[in-house]
Amino acid sequence: MDRDSENPTYIHTTETLWSESGKKYQFEKYRPKIEFLKSHFGGRFSDIRILDVGVGYGVFLHFLEKEYGLNRLFGMDPFPRSIEIAKNYSSAEIYKGDIRDEPWPVGSGLFDVISSFDVVEHLEDPGGFFRKAGKYLADGGLIIVTTPNKSFPYRMRSVPGFGIRDTNPTHINVNPPRYWKRLARENGFEIVKAWKGEHLAHTRIFPRLFRNLCGVLGLDHRKIPLINSFEQSFCMVLSAGSLPSAGNKPER
Repeated sequence: MDRDSENPTYIHTTETLWSESGKKYQFEKYRPKIEFLKSHFGGRFSDIRILDVGVGYGVFLHFLEKEYGLNRLFGMDPFPRSIEIAKNYSSAEIYKGDIRDEPWPVGSGLFDVISSFDVVEHLEDPGGFFRKAGKYLADGGLIIVTTPNKSFPYRMRSVPGFGIRDTNPTHINVNPPRYWKRLARENGFEIVKAWKGEHLAHTRIFPRLFRNLCGVLGLDHRKIPLINSFEQSFCMVLSAGSLPSAGNKPER
């Protein structure tokens, strides 16, 4: 078991992440995002350059490389030990860098995709990510970002015996989806796609009930109003004003 004790934002251990159940859970988390990118870029997908901001222990980079065969992969993280752990699971080039740095330790205008998963809620100034990330996108590039889904079920996490408390003390900027959409637009991005997804969570009873019901009925719980308010995360795919590919028109 390994964990970066200097990184308070990432509470997982390598034992949790790389157990069979942990790998399955993580792959289910990342697969819809990767499949979206695969559809969006089409024949270019195998050659795109991806920068993952806040790599954690490199799980997303690992799946891109091992499950999808991508090799133009880069990462950035402020915690040296987390970078060291991530390099055990991916051959991506990972640099030490903080979102607040000026400049970032990578070249500008290089990346087809900049991903940042479960990072912005840790920032005192989350707008800083959106203000800076666009500088590092190539023409036609995308940003994909996730953050906790602060809908009504998230607010119920504090109810004793009913909610599953958020125990991460570095979650200092958890906000509802409308906040993140507004912040993205204020910084010049168009929303290509946005959804609530990953896993049903937040309370002890309803997520399991809804998951089982949707499984029996063959429904996608991410697409059902009310039920999807129990989704763990809110995800946005953003473009910097470039025309999106066919079939992925920006949300207005």
